[in-house]
Amino acid sequence: MTIPRTLTAPPSVPLATWTGQHADQVEQALAATGAVLLRGFTVSGPQEFRHAVHPFLGDLLPYVHGASPRTPVTDGVYTSTEWDSTQDIPPHHELAYSPLWPARIAFYCAQPPALGRGGQTPLVDGRTVFARVTAAAGEIPDQVTYIRHQMGADGPGISWRQSFGTDDKNEVSRYCTEHGIDHAWLPGDTLRTAQSLPTAIRHPVTGEPVWFNQMHLWHASHGGPDREELWRDLFGEQMPMHARTGADAEIPTQLLTLTRTVLCEEAHQFDWQLGDVLLLDNMLTAHGRRAFQGERTILVAMGGPVAAADVKAVTFHD
Repeated sequence: MTIPRTLTAPPSVPLATWTGQHADQVEQALAATGAVLLRGFTVSGPQEFRHAVHPFLGDLLPYVHGASPRTPVTDGVYTSTEWDSTQDIPPHHELAYSPLWPARIAFYCAQPPALGRGGQTPLVDGRTVFARVTAAAGEIPDQVTYIRHQMGADGPGISWRQSFGTDDKNEVSRYCTEHGIDHAWLPGDTLRTAQSLPTAIRHPVTGEPVWFNQMHLWHASHGGPDREELWRDLFGEQMPMHARTGADAEIPTQLLTLTRTVLCEEAHQFDWQLGDVLLLDNMLTAHGRRAFQGERTILVAMGGPVAAADVKAVTFHD
């Protein structure tokens, strides 16, 4: 199956008008493919984007407990990511490392990169990843534990202030306690968090199994063996980000390699055009970002909060 499914209309049609009249068509395409590209519509800016995707996302979620630097643009709309444009971001399910993630996300192309300059958004069907990884893998943990050490200001990765959108440590602690995130305040204004979440889930609507985790991004081996060695030497047990099994063991190297290979081989991508809007079922479809040169502005909105406790996990052990 090729994704995304593309729906087009004459450019004179405002997207918000069209989505209001064709919501069923979009919903059917989204349920079947997990990714729908709306192309050729008139989208005047972030506010119209927000209005047009509201029927599919519902109330928009604030970006809390995030791992990517973003800037708010308007209520519930953010820059997609501000990580170094020279680096690829591998496909992943948004906030799969968090006990609370969005059911759906939407992207809006406010400024496409120049053709031939990269910047595509690779998409991967999580059902296909599950099928391929489980067929070829040996040991698979039921859960992944995501461990992070965040400084309050300058340091590797984004600060806890950026991640939680506050300077108030008590507010951060309340959020972590409310959502079952193990946390501790360490010397040097450092926050340590850890949360164990399913390696794979069953989609709450279809019941299909989906490979739903970010072990390949959080593990210290992301970026290659030299980077992993450097991180372990520099930070020891206080690496900025790391992933272990739910039983607090190292994730098998073979599983990490297999996951990264499958995500790469199964990726579909397209060249962004001005005004494009991409809708994703976040529990079916993983997304990433190709490195790019020059200017590129993609905005994102997230909606439909899903609590990990309310989703059926796939287990690999009796």
